[in-house]
Amino acid sequence: VTAVTAEQLAVNNATDLSKLAELAPQVFIGEYGTGTGAVLTMRGISSHPVDAGLEQSVLVAVDGVPIANGGIIKTSLFDTRQVEFLQGPQALFFGKNSPAGVISLQSADPTDQFEGFVRMGYEFEAKERTVEGILSGPFSDTFKVRLALRASEMDGWIRNVAGPIDDPIHPGIVLPGATQGDSAPKGYNYGGRLTFLWTPSDDFEANLKLNFDRQSLNGNTAYFEKFCTGGITVPTYLGIPEVGADCERNRRVSDTANAPEFSVNFPFGNGGEPYADSDLFLAALTLNKEFEGFSLTSTTGYYDKTHTGTGTSFGPYGEVYSSDDTGYELVTQELRLNTDSPGPVNFMGGLYFEHASRRWFNAADILHLGIDPETNSYVVSITEAETTFDAYSVFAQIRWDITPSLELTAGARYSRDKRDNEQVNTAVSPFSPIALLPKNRLITISSEDDNVSPEATLSWRPGDDQTWYAAYKTGYKAGGFSNPALMLATATPENLTFGPEETDGFEVGYKAEFLNRTLRLDVTGYRYEYDGLQVVAVNSQLFDFLIGNAAEARTQGVTASFDWLATDRLSFDGNVGYNEAEYKKYRGAQCYPGQTAALGCIGGVQNLSGRPLQRAPDLTFSLGAAYSAQLGSGWTISYSISGAHSASYQTSSVYAPGAMQSAYWRLNAGVIVRTPLEKLEFAVLGRNLTDSYYLVTADPSPLASNDEFVGVFNRPREVVVQFKYQF
Repeated sequence: VTAVTAEQLAVNNATDLSKLAELAPQVFIGEYGTGTGAVLTMRGISSHPVDAGLEQSVLVAVDGVPIANGGIIKTSLFDTRQVEFLQGPQALFFGKNSPAGVISLQSADPTDQFEGFVRMGYEFEAKERTVEGILSGPFSDTFKVRLALRASEMDGWIRNVAGPIDDPIHPGIVLPGATQGDSAPKGYNYGGRLTFLWTPSDDFEANLKLNFDRQSLNGNTAYFEKFCTGGITVPTYLGIPEVGADCERNRRVSDTANAPEFSVNFPFGNGGEPYADSDLFLAALTLNKEFEGFSLTSTTGYYDKTHTGTGTSFGPYGEVYSSDDTGYELVTQELRLNTDSPGPVNFMGGLYFEHASRRWFNAADILHLGIDPETNSYVVSITEAETTFDAYSVFAQIRWDITPSLELTAGARYSRDKRDNEQVNTAVSPFSPIALLPKNRLITISSEDDNVSPEATLSWRPGDDQTWYAAYKTGYKAGGFSNPALMLATATPENLTFGPEETDGFEVGYKAEFLNRTLRLDVTGYRYEYDGLQVVAVNSQLFDFLIGNAAEARTQGVTASFDWLATDRLSFDGNVGYNEAEYKKYRGAQCYPGQTAALGCIGGVQNLSGRPLQRAPDLTFSLGAAYSAQLGSGWTISYSISGAHSASYQTSSVYAPGAMQSAYWRLNAGVIVRTPLEKLEFAVLGRNLTDSYYLVTADPSPLASNDEFVGVFNRPREVVVQFKYQF
């Protein structure tokens, strides 16, 4: 477990999941405009974001509610008590089984005394304005409430230089250029959380959390930037040089909105104006009852996320245009019993159920070749899908204190997953340049998966401050159905269905505290095998992608971290991760554009066996320090600094050489001045002061040359000034 406190989140300005990932080794998180909505990677294990039908291999648990849908990345991080990164398979403790790991977010609870604060900030690079406020306290001896609100608006960090130009392919049409401002991602994010805590007796507690987030940006592709390799200096589209565009990774794009003439009657098209609106609601109810020798806990969750947006092709000509309207609704229920008897054997067990539904709507226009007489628009196709999920599981664990210093735990989770899916093209234009599945030909698919995921851990504690352990662990993710943006004529129930992903392996570790518990150290070694790894094959020239179980993989390595309180005022921390993550078997991978037989493309496929996984640098490490001092009259000043390094890694699902990310450094630093009793606080925070601009994911650009790519990068440098008043 890598635990991140609320103070660490604040000092590193970690206000969303993307920036949160920078605080743990071998973790990558990035926002993606369409598909699943996110890239979530641990130790090189991830799920490609382009296909909405794929759940994440990395699970996000919010106040005990497990969410495998990538749209959760759009939630804001505010008033967070603690974040935990649990790397490797997690089968028992987070409701839904996870093969790669869990990110557990725990929000703050109401306080016994009335308190609150208001914090305002301004970030100079993206011109982001933020305000956050908390009110917390008791209404009675047994009932407490906490209200947390956050709002932010920003201009963005990518400059869009596209201006009005004549369409070089369709004479008489003027392309409008960047109509939603000259920067991206531009927009706002509003969030709120209301928490009720009721403790009518010493042995019962009810905790209800209600969360809402609203995000609005200027387009599904607001996070993307096009770049080139191979000596190309000007990107092209259908062989035509792009006006105003360049090939550099420099946060500069030339992306047009869709022409009004091409947007008439386009569903969710917004008249061609790019937009991306997301609404997220999450409720978590936890009931805990203590009995003599055991406790009973119920966690009920409800999650609802909707997204509507548009995006044009990456460049000034906008020859590809799409809109989507998606929704994901989830209901979860877990019941857990845990014994706490004085004897050597104790037990934990429970039941878990979830029901989910996913709605997928995508309308696409390719090259504006003609008006479809049925839709009276330039829509080439409208694809709709509805998927329902039902998951049941039973889990149990026995804890046996063999001796006062030796403990054996063993448990397992039995899972059964049932899924049903319907997909159809509700519109198909005669002008489509690609062969599509005929209109109204319904594809109906059902699948069921069963799995038993056992695990066992032997722990030895030679003293109060040391633990050695060895563990066998397994993980599982159910299969499902691809939801491609275009339903090609080749689509069948068989090639739209993919099977489950499973893993098993071993960990050994050592955790200890030294120097009168001022130095904390942990070291973990691991080796896991993944079978049926769910991968996405992307064909950028046909705008096609399908999920399959094409690979076996292995991750093995060592991670270590330390925290040292050198004096009452000076502390140090650091972590390191060495990871070998590679495909053991992946012979049918999609070739990248321009890949020849001499470069390994045989019969339209390449063999990636033995190649590193995506976003799997072999080495990452960080080192930080913090110091506080008295300024007199009760005033204090705190300094912090941390540096992090990542080795190079591949970002493309087709392993195009141009999508490699080279090694980079990040530097964070901050200064915080506090008045007596910490009523007022003034802070200057710097995140990524080295201004490293690194790829999270990339793929070849459609309708372009072989050495042109579209990528999602991290957020670059941030310099934030904050003012906080606490009462």
